Amino acid sequence: MSTRPDRPDTDRPDTVRPGTDRRSGLARLRSGDPLVLVVAAVSVVVYVLHGFHGALTRDLGIYSYAGQQVAEGVPPYLGVLNRAGPLAHVLPGVGALVARAGGFDDLVTMRVVFMLMAAAAVCLAYLLGRDLFRSRAGGLVTASAMLAFHGFINYASNGPREKTPMALFVLGALWAVTHRRWFTAGVLTSLATLCLQTAFFSTFTAVVAAVLLLAHGERLRSLVKVAAGGLVPVLVLGVWFALAGSLRATYDGFYGINRRYTVPNPLTTDRELVWEDLQAAYGVSVWLLLAGPVLLVLVSLAAVSPRARTARPGLAVLPAMTAGLAAGLWWILQEYDAWADLFPLLPFAALGLGAAYAVAAHGLAPRWQAASAAALAGAAVVIALVYAVTSSDDLLDDQREATRAVLAALPEEATITSVEAPQPLVLTGRTNPTRYQMFRSGLQDYMEDTWPGGLVGFQEDLVADGPDLVAVGETVSRRWRASLQPEYVYVGSAPFWDWYARASLGDDTIADLRTAAGYDADDPLAEPLVP
Repeated sequence: MSTRPDRPDTDRPDTVRPGTDRRSGLARLRSGDPLVLVVAAVSVVVYVLHGFHGALTRDLGIYSYAGQQVAEGVPPYLGVLNRAGPLAHVLPGVGALVARAGGFDDLVTMRVVFMLMAAAAVCLAYLLGRDLFRSRAGGLVTASAMLAFHGFINYASNGPREKTPMALFVLGALWAVTHRRWFTAGVLTSLATLCLQTAFFSTFTAVVAAVLLLAHGERLRSLVKVAAGGLVPVLVLGVWFALAGSLRATYDGFYGINRRYTVPNPLTTDRELVWEDLQAAYGVSVWLLLAGPVLLVLVSLAAVSPRARTARPGLAVLPAMTAGLAAGLWWILQEYDAWADLFPLLPFAALGLGAAYAVAAHGLAPRWQAASAAALAGAAVVIALVYAVTSSDDLLDDQREATRAVLAALPEEATITSVEAPQPLVLTGRTNPTRYQMFRSGLQDYMEDTWPGGLVGFQEDLVADGPDLVAVGETVSRRWRASLQPEYVYVGSAPFWDWYARASLGDDTIADLRTAAGYDADDPLAEPLVP
């Protein structure tokens, strides 16, 4: 009968658990690794060069507005109805609170806070690769791959977007897995899901598969730890929502609307359009995004052989990462809206690139490993820097000026209602009269069932309330716009939204508003619209 213990042999250097006193090679890596600071510094430089004054789009405006509402003491989903997780509201709120405590600009501060989260994510990618492959070089390649993804750079400094902290928590969960920290992995999986629900499929699958692979003789206990860790953030937020009376709104926003009203949009609906979208968002890094998962699968297949596991014990967990990747791909095939939906898979793609390097460089002398890793990391940094500098813009300044000019023509207490255009609310610190601002992706059907009179009733109530201005997103339908007339008239546009003013403000005020908003009489929106 075998006497092999169920727990890993802690006398072997490659299986020493974190926190022990044994000075294994891995333990020495963890003690004062200067590359962590180098990775952090390079990441911050890339993101700062990309800038914090990029355009405030509709979606970014929703999360910014949600954060401002949380900073005002309004719980998630009560300030603005949204389908993402509650942390998509809470984390921007942290940035808004910091801004108000220090007297800074709300939006720029939120973006700085999210930039720091993005830099922390790249550092975690380094730690994940370093500890998994027992190699600083492998960690450096993993981190540089994460840094090179153009889409991630875009949201790193042009946020706030919930997908940035989600990626941070996913990487944290995978790192916890490599150290068999099952409770921590559960906490971080929960936090990632509470940022964006779609993170659950890939992250939870990877964590559970890792338990089955690594927790020999303790699988049930380890799964209980994962579940207990996952419940902690849910219970903490649940108490808050219960005390605030927002449990029902939270259920609807987090799960109910997505389950009942969201219509699936499969990835295969229009492959050509998807490819164009990915190329536009990720540029040359799209090839890293595609290569990473393929390499992760290939290295995982090789890792199941006894020889590979003996040569590289850390690779034993890679099949679990591949399982997570497969679960994430499965979900994306069912539901895909745009390029940012791939964010839950970015950590797995970066890990695949790091794994391929670790295997390929295994037989190299240390100095050649260092040189090759530095060369690959340098190439990735160049890719990141070129994108950061060439894609930087200051459209936010134009949006601020456009908002300032229009409001200068009105009394200081002028009111604004948003119809898929939260940007002027964010830039002026104003509050929308209702929590409804978005009217697509199932939210309009939810309104039909919950608002008295449905969507038509809401449109009638909006006009009856008589706000001075209605900011209308540029993609809002002509039928929606027609519902505002004749009580409201088009007076001009700003980057990403159009202005409608209450006709009863008077001819002189309307004329001033049109001058301020750059009104064009030949614009089709200037003509009366028919529902």
